[in-house]
Amino acid sequence: MSQTPKTNAEKHRQRRSLERPLDVLTEPQQRALLALARYRYLTIAQMIAAGVARNDSHIRSDVLPRLCRRANDNLVEAHDFPHFHAKGRLPRIYTLTKRGAELVADMLRRPLSEIVYPVGGVQYANDFTHRAAYVDCCIAFDAWIAADEARDCLEMRHYFDKTGANRGAGLTRLRAATRLDLPSGRFIIPDGLAHFDTGTKRRAVALEIHNFPDVGRIVKQLAEYLDDAVIDAPAHLFGNDTAGRGLSISTDAAVTVRVMDRMLALPGFRHSRAFQLIAFNTLDSVKADFGTGWVLADRSSFNIFEKT
Repeated sequence: MSQTPKTNAEKHRQRRSLERPLDVLTEPQQRALLALARYRYLTIAQMIAAGVARNDSHIRSDVLPRLCRRANDNLVEAHDFPHFHAKGRLPRIYTLTKRGAELVADMLRRPLSEIVYPVGGVQYANDFTHRAAYVDCCIAFDAWIAADEARDCLEMRHYFDKTGANRGAGLTRLRAATRLDLPSGRFIIPDGLAHFDTGTKRRAVALEIHNFPDVGRIVKQLAEYLDDAVIDAPAHLFGNDTAGRGLSISTDAAVTVRVMDRMLALPGFRHSRAFQLIAFNTLDSVKADFGTGWVLADRSSFNIFEKT
């Protein structure tokens, strides 16, 4: 006895069924898993920016339910922050679960140890704005890389990732993945490190995201990069023989201006090597096009990602 053909609505409901085995994932669902493996923490708005799907309704109704609303084998975890008076309701954050990381490892044909996910869950409400801005920058950076087939991102490291072990000692002890050890015995921890090829030249950069109005604190942080050992540390880490770069990105354009003025007031900075290697930009400009809008402290335009 032949079965009555299913209607499109019935087929759609079947595809969305939370009880259906996870043996087949749609392309947007696969993109969501890969994006979470790349950036670790994503809001729905950031998923759209990362190219998971074009609109939030598609992500909410078709992409995420089968990834994070199942009974016991979720690939993605959803986290809601408590309501804070000062910040209001923070957006829901999505991360990979261990099972999700295992699937990504299979998709990429890489060892599970290379797929990073937050084992302890999401525990960073106080760092939310900063971390979200940093992830926005990483998404924009990847979009800039993808816009030119000659470009290639060789490696990216995030400050919230850790290497080593809790019980280790020395270099094997748990530490931030972006930590840069200096010859003096000191170290710095940039928000991000990126090593990439423009097509003709390889660059290594340290990213610093500023989402607070304390100009003095920002200038103190950037003043570290006046030391040649610091500005070149990212390049040395990646085995690059070109000069390193320091990128200062602020969520507030007015703060950027004040920081540049204060940097110029530092004794010797204008005539230093670091003056040509530290560039400034705003988050809005970076999100629009990571490769443009960069200026030196004196406001002169500087194409920090030039090919030659």
